Amino acid sequence: MSRRSLVLVLAEDTRHQRFVRRYLYRLGYESRDIRDLPLPGSRGCGEQWVRERYTKQVKAYRSRSSHAKTALIVAIDADTGQVADRSRQLRESLEQAGLPARTPREGIVHLIPRRSVETWILCLSGTEVNEVEDYSRRTDVDRLVPAAAETFFEWTRPNGMLPVRCVPSLAAAIPEARRLE
Repeated sequence: MSRRSLVLVLAEDTRHQRFVRRYLYRLGYESRDIRDLPLPGSRGCGEQWVRERYTKQVKAYRSRSSHAKTALIVAIDADTGQVADRSRQLRESLEQAGLPARTPREGIVHLIPRRSVETWILCLSGTEVNEVEDYSRRTDVDRLVPAAAETFFEWTRPNGMLPVRCVPSLAAAIPEARRLE
């Protein structure tokens, strides 16, 4: 299957963008193939920002994908809630906008870390974590992003093996990431 010519990234913040971008580079995408959509300003809630823009970006994805191989990656934290709840919110936003639900064949990828993306980055870097503690204030996370994205790539390969320490929201992201293939 040929690679997608454009990947749109709708993310909460720069750390989410960096993680997704590093993963995409590992998949063989180049900077020109990736379009980071605007981030929220310094005020407000990142997850709300993403949810409010989700339907518009799904429309844009569907319009472009009708004539060019395109993907949309949505990186949004579940925060203290459940991944299924955040997925439901995204699904309901499409319903409310009168849009069809996301289908398995669409290149719309939902990456939903429980608590925060820092939980994933630490887990992918070999640190024992849970999805209850807040790791967002850790100062060492940024330097771990490249290696974490590399590990995520390895785990998403068809024969990738997930270690026991893999948190559930990260395990749920593996089939989501495979939508890019």
